[in-house]
Formats: sequence, structure tokens, C-alpha cells
Amino acid sequence: MQFGVFSVSDITTDPTNGRVPSEAERIKAIVTIAEKAEEVGLDVFALGEHHNPPFFSSSP
Repeated sequence: MQFGVFSVSDITTDPTNGRVPSEAERIKAIVTIAEKAEEVGLDVFALGEHHNPPFFSSSP
């Protein structure tokens, strides 16, 4: 069994403050999460790929 984090890299409204982050802010946050996942010893960190907004990992 492996433990990890999976994100769909969405750029949606933050429910805590009602603000939509920029793509740069979301990418920075995802990198921070990935670094923490590695630091705590998780086995996997994965990003989903999408073909339309609102995702920063869109692949046209």
C-alpha cells in the first residue's frame, strides 16, 4: 500500500476568503504541498492532467 497526495490543480474560489488565486500562486502552493509530502515521507505526489480550464495543468 502507498500513501500520497493527488491534486487536480484546480484554480477555483478559495472558500475561506472568496478569492480566486492566480495560476502562479496555485503553482507555488502545489510545489509547497509536494515538498511537504516528500518531507514527511509520503510515497506518491501526483497531478491530474486536464484539457480545459479552470486547471493550471491544462494540456490543450
